[in-house]
Amino acid sequence: MQTRKHFAQGTPEGTPRKRPDNMPLEAPPKKMNVAPPPAAGAALPRQKPVTDEPEPVAPARWKTVLKRVLAALGLVLSLSMVYVFLLMGEPDEDDQLTKQSATQEETIRVPIAASQVDGNADLNPLAVNFGKPVLALYGGTLPLQKATLFDSAFHGGYARRLTLQYAFSDGALLTVESVRPTTAVSLLGGGYRINLASLFTVAGMDAVRMDSDTGLCVVARGMEAAYAVLCPESHAAELLLLLKQMSLMQPSTP
Repeated sequence: MQTRKHFAQGTPEGTPRKRPDNMPLEAPPKKMNVAPPPAAGAALPRQKPVTDEPEPVAPARWKTVLKRVLAALGLVLSLSMVYVFLLMGEPDEDDQLTKQSATQEETIRVPIAASQVDGNADLNPLAVNFGKPVLALYGGTLPLQKATLFDSAFHGGYARRLTLQYAFSDGALLTVESVRPTTAVSLLGGGYRINLASLFTVAGMDAVRMDSDTGLCVVARGMEAAYAVLCPESHAAELLLLLKQMSLMQPSTP
């Protein structure tokens, strides 16, 4: 068995190696730099993809803001176009709806001969020929001057109208009109402006007030006919009381 002895370089053979003076007897413990564990619920750091492709660059902030502004403007423009289309409607849409509504109601194809009674005569014969309940003034102080039943051409057929005229003490006239079909209320004429300052009721029906330069008109619509009360401007203060005295007259046949 061979034994090998090692000697420090530069020392004579047989001289043992000496420990340096500043060399510690034991190696100091090595400190480990370990990162603390992440807190519960904390977001994990973004992981870099294991690929050779370059990481995509986020777009500039002004480009993102510009895209959002353009998208909002496009949405507003689209909604505006839809609103304008619905508001304007298709050409002649109002006339088409009026014709359809008039067709759904009983269409008057054959006109009747006009008739008229004067004074406080019995209105039942006229109401029977009108064919639907008629609006009249009851229990008031205004005398009936005349009542007229006639037909007017309307959308390829006829509109039946019963007009009652009551006289004020100064000679001005209060006109109460019943008309069918209900869409024929447009025959009352134009030049009126809707007044929504107050609500009205006529014979249990909701009504709307319209004003003109010479007077005012209160219009109500029932299931089978439309009704209008035309009052001169000089007697506008009496209108509310007169409307309370209005009622529907059911025609009765013997």
